[in-house]
Amino acid sequence: MAKGYQNYRGRHSAGARAAIVLLVIVLIVACASIFAQQYIVYADDGGIYLDLPFLGRVDLPAPPKPEPEPEEPAEPEDPPVNLVVQQPEEEEPEPEPEPEPADVFGEHRVLELTDLPADEAALAEALAARGATGFLYTVRDNTGRIFWASESGQSKAVSADEAATETLRTLCGAEDVLAVARFNVLHDSYYAFANMKDAAICQKNGYVWYDNHSYHWLEPDKELARTYVTGLAEECARLGFDELLLEDLSYPTRGNLYKMSLDNNTRGKTEALVQLLTELRAAVEPYGTKLSLLLTEELIMAGADETSGADLAAMLPLVDGVYADVSSAASAQALLQAAVGEGNEAPPLVCLLAEPGERESWCIPAA
Repeated sequence: MAKGYQNYRGRHSAGARAAIVLLVIVLIVACASIFAQQYIVYADDGGIYLDLPFLGRVDLPAPPKPEPEPEEPAEPEDPPVNLVVQQPEEEEPEPEPEPEPADVFGEHRVLELTDLPADEAALAEALAARGATGFLYTVRDNTGRIFWASESGQSKAVSADEAATETLRTLCGAEDVLAVARFNVLHDSYYAFANMKDAAICQKNGYVWYDNHSYHWLEPDKELARTYVTGLAEECARLGFDELLLEDLSYPTRGNLYKMSLDNNTRGKTEALVQLLTELRAAVEPYGTKLSLLLTEELIMAGADETSGADLAAMLPLVDGVYADVSSAASAQALLQAAVGEGNEAPPLVCLLAEPGERESWCIPAA
């Protein structure tokens, strides 16, 4: 063997040997622990022991019990609150104010009829449904048509037979029912056309005058016109009507008025109207029938109208009431009183009581 070349043998340090010993111990303990797992028994009282087949029971020290965490003091409970909800006292509803009576004479409410009920029972039912105590029925319209079998009326103008007339007579005689006839006085196309010269308002050429609707008018200054109208009014009174509501008791105000021929009249417009109204009152008075005028609010405010010939100061003393649709009944009544002057009593105002947009019921005078 050559010098200097011998086999090398490694040397273990002391630290390495200690690590090996420790590792061996750890392995032994681990194996012993695994071996002992199958013999560990947990007692009911919380203890732990080994039940070794060759040594028997070997008690193991029990792990320390954790100390309970101190409980935080509970917040004091609020004392119970006795909530008493006081119910608000129910306020008694204020009574609805009673409707103020209309400025009228009497307290009647009359229903305007377009068709006649068959008999008194049907009339009573219709009036009760609207709280009415009477009825208003058009017996002569603005064309001059007559809605009863008139004896003196122009034949072509009569638009009712005997049966309808008898029904009308029966209804007018109903007990405790006020019957009012709506009676157009001078707006007449039938009799005026048939009697141009003696009864109608004519043009300067002698032909009958016509208004903006091509309707004719009677001339109250002519005796035949007055006789015709008063004869019809008397027939209405004989039928049993308690009141005649006079409409168009005036000269026309629309149309080609300049074409009218009034130069030969013996009376002025107002005087002619008053003469006719006087004769009408005389015709119905024996039957106890009242007369009323249907006027516009404009005429009541003005007191008179030169074109129509209406003059409230001259006409109001001859009637028992005034029908008008006015914005203020009290103001209108005051104007009527002013028209008749001090020392005289104005006829009471009869106000329309229909709902807005309707014109079917009236508040009218007592019979």
